[in-house]
Amino acid sequence: MTNPYAPQDPQVPQGYLPPANAYYQPVQPGAYVNDPLINPPNSGINGWFTRIGWLFKRSWKLMLAIFAITHILPSLGFAAIAVVAVLAVGASTIPWLIEQSQADPNSVDSPELPDWLGFGLAGLFLVIALLVLAFLIMQMAGYAAATYAATREANGQQVRLGEALGYGFKRSFGLFGWQILVILILIPAALACLLPAFYVYAATALFGPIYLFERRNPIGRSFNIFNNNLGRVLGRLAIIMAATIVVGMLSNVFNIVGDVATDYSTDPTLLIVATVISTVFSLIIELPLTMFTFAGVLLTYTEQRGYESTTVNSGQLAAEL
Repeated sequence: MTNPYAPQDPQVPQGYLPPANAYYQPVQPGAYVNDPLINPPNSGINGWFTRIGWLFKRSWKLMLAIFAITHILPSLGFAAIAVVAVLAVGASTIPWLIEQSQADPNSVDSPELPDWLGFGLAGLFLVIALLVLAFLIMQMAGYAAATYAATREANGQQVRLGEALGYGFKRSFGLFGWQILVILILIPAALACLLPAFYVYAATALFGPIYLFERRNPIGRSFNIFNNNLGRVLGRLAIIMAATIVVGMLSNVFNIVGDVATDYSTDPTLLIVATVISTVFSLIIELPLTMFTFAGVLLTYTEQRGYESTTVNSGQLAAEL
């Protein structure tokens, strides 16, 4: 047996030198502690909250502009148009009812109502339905636009408002279709009991980011993620739900004040002004909640992606959009 350490030809390597990679383990891309979107496994709720803070610090201006355009402005327009439409129908109907009651009190309950009243009510319902449809599409566009902006900025890319909104409206109709399916699933669950409704609401909470990033079976995959990671996902969603309840209570205070101020008034102008003011204050309170809810749901999804694969990172998520 030859001695590997004995003097040999200098052109021949001396002894046994282990490869350099024997001394370290490469860091997996998905395990970066400072990835702005992927909360490392076992980092817990603190890592989730930390990344929400990073997201707000990095993208709050774009998120504020996106949600103001796609949520606040449509809400104000919807409230104003709805009030005007109701007042218009009421202004046409009430004088006729008063006139009929003075002529013959029994005529108020008569089924023979004028044709214009039926057309007016049908037109009112049609306008409200179209407004609700447009409002939902705008909301979906805002959610998709905010996802695009937050993900790309997390990857170090600059995003313009118009670019984000363009992507949002491109994806809005697909999101709208899946949202309708979620509502159709939620309705029978709500009719059954409160607990099934809460389960369906929580189990479908991640369908939005799943559709935008993966574009495959968002409702089914959302159910699978929720059922297989109940404690972690439900914990994140419970925090979002608690914030929603608190903000909802504050919003109701403004609505009650507006109702009290207009209870004994028949002035249409006062009714419109009071409604718009209470709506504005409610939306100002709800806007930060919308931003927090968006960030919480997005980071709950990206955290799950980190658990599923050690190779996923913010760059890959940005490329998937």
